[in-house]
Amino acid sequence: MRAVPAGEGGSSSPRQGHKVFVQKDGVVRLFERFRIGGKLAVSNRVMVPPMVTRLATETGEVTDKLVERYLLYAMGGAGFVVTEPVSVKEQKSGQLLRLSDDRFIPGVSNLAQRIHTETDAKIGVQVIHFLKISRSGYRQTVEDLTRAEVKEIPALFARAASRARQAGVDAVELHFAHAYTMSSFLSRHNKRRDEYGGSMENRLRLAEEVVRATRQAVGEDFVVGARINGDEFTLGGTTLEQSRGIALHLAGLGLDYLSVSGGGKFEDAIPVEGKPLSPYSGYSGARAMPFHWMPEKVNVYLAADIRQTLRKAGYEIPVATAGRIPTAEVAEGILQGEEADIVAVARPILADPYWPKKYEEGRGNAVVRCIYCNQCRDAEGSFEETTCVQWKQRDGSTRGPSV
Repeated sequence: MRAVPAGEGGSSSPRQGHKVFVQKDGVVRLFERFRIGGKLAVSNRVMVPPMVTRLATETGEVTDKLVERYLLYAMGGAGFVVTEPVSVKEQKSGQLLRLSDDRFIPGVSNLAQRIHTETDAKIGVQVIHFLKISRSGYRQTVEDLTRAEVKEIPALFARAASRARQAGVDAVELHFAHAYTMSSFLSRHNKRRDEYGGSMENRLRLAEEVVRATRQAVGEDFVVGARINGDEFTLGGTTLEQSRGIALHLAGLGLDYLSVSGGGKFEDAIPVEGKPLSPYSGYSGARAMPFHWMPEKVNVYLAADIRQTLRKAGYEIPVATAGRIPTAEVAEGILQGEEADIVAVARPILADPYWPKKYEEGRGNAVVRCIYCNQCRDAEGSFEETTCVQWKQRDGSTRGPSV
């Protein structure tokens, strides 16, 4: 079943015999075609947000196993798949993809080509800048960067985005969320004493420079989005009140979508001797990747508030939400309630990559349900291949459930 909005042809009525979602106006929004930024047509409103796979090489190259993982997500029926973070800078990053040099273009190109050739999905690349961290406990902060180092960052993002476009992907997502460089500049925890710290205007300066440089590099016809924190969930950190202003400013710069997350900060991380500090070990980390004991839709209110703020200001930019959205019924309710325009489903699609297809075809009872145990997060944090514990429990597979 594909529900199609009026004016695009076809029928929005569900197939006979299939489960019918509660509908507000006769349209199942989750599985309707949608345009991001008026530029990118996607087959539905299901997004796979960035999830680190640990399937890249130690030098940041795309591998066959990584391609197969993203193909699985795409074949499973998601309309828009965004890769794990891709580093914009030449530095040690473990098994993390990179676009810091032209030599990485062929691998990403192969990934994009396979997605486009074998599925209906669109593929985006999330680009990231991060600071140094070591097992000794040392952690570089934005206050440690020289002004010259800060000034290099927009060009790093722009060049990586340009390479992504050359590789044939459909969109670039700027990683402005969680513990990393850009979010740390936006944060109230930013204590720099120059024009990149202190006031909200100053904390927004680098983000504005990155967006402008990226847009210039890829052109107006290419989709550029950003992932931001709706709330950092740390004492003294950015809250929804500040995030409203951040979202308004980014929308005014012409971004094509905003993906709203939360938490994942170093400021409340729990140290473990002999291991690098993890921004997902404290309460803010639990809010970034909610556990089973947290309510469904635990972070959706952040996206809903930001979306409402943007609409009141006259911006129609699409807003994506994430955070413990286990079923298509919950996702559809978010869309019907106008809490978001796109629903980002991460761990449930890791648990069952065919989550979208099964729900769309009325086979929700066949979905392998995520139990939000976060063992996938633990594996990623230990630099191991990210899989779902339920795969091996069911059939010993490391590839995921079948269609």
